[in-house]
Amino acid sequence: MSWRKVTIFFIIPQAMIRLCAICLFCVSPLVLLGCGAESPWDLSMREVQSAIERGDYDYAEGVLNEALPRAEIWGESDQRLALVLHYLGEVYRRQNKLAKAEPYFWRALPIWARSVGAEHPKMATSLTGLARVYQAKHEYRKAEPLMKQALTIREKAFGLDHPNILPSLKDYASLLKLMNRNEEAKKLNARRRIIAAQ
Repeated sequence: MSWRKVTIFFIIPQAMIRLCAICLFCVSPLVLLGCGAESPWDLSMREVQSAIERGDYDYAEGVLNEALPRAEIWGESDQRLALVLHYLGEVYRRQNKLAKAEPYFWRALPIWARSVGAEHPKMATSLTGLARVYQAKHEYRKAEPLMKQALTIREKAFGLDHPNILPSLKDYASLLKLMNRNEEAKKLNARRRIIAAQ
């Protein structure tokens, strides 16, 4: 066998291996994900969010309690688990079941930190939920640092004058009013009006 045949024999398989690797990394995920279609998991979480927004808490709670054991299989660093925990906290908070809501938010926070980062807007959402639990319990001193941290995260993520920080400004101003810190609340509300007018 000549050296040319030997070289071709080794070059072709290596090229085929590279091509197969490209297919596995580029094409397979598209097939598995349905070429951009939403997964059943994403659809069910969207349904849960919609149910929470329309006040159908029994439906949302049922779906979430079924989803929780599956999400726990993915582990304590998976954002799907953090999302289920956050939604459960939100379902209970909105029903004023504050003692049930609080541990779900607390459990979601470190999972968000590990999965998407401690300064991600999803982290701010769970911080706000937990702050609202404390606000409803009239534990304003516990609520304030959480509300402030949520605002800081959103400011870093979106900018100081982005419309996405408006909910955090409103929530924090409302909390400050409850704490009789009206001047600080006025400043936040003035800032909110300026951003909203842009």
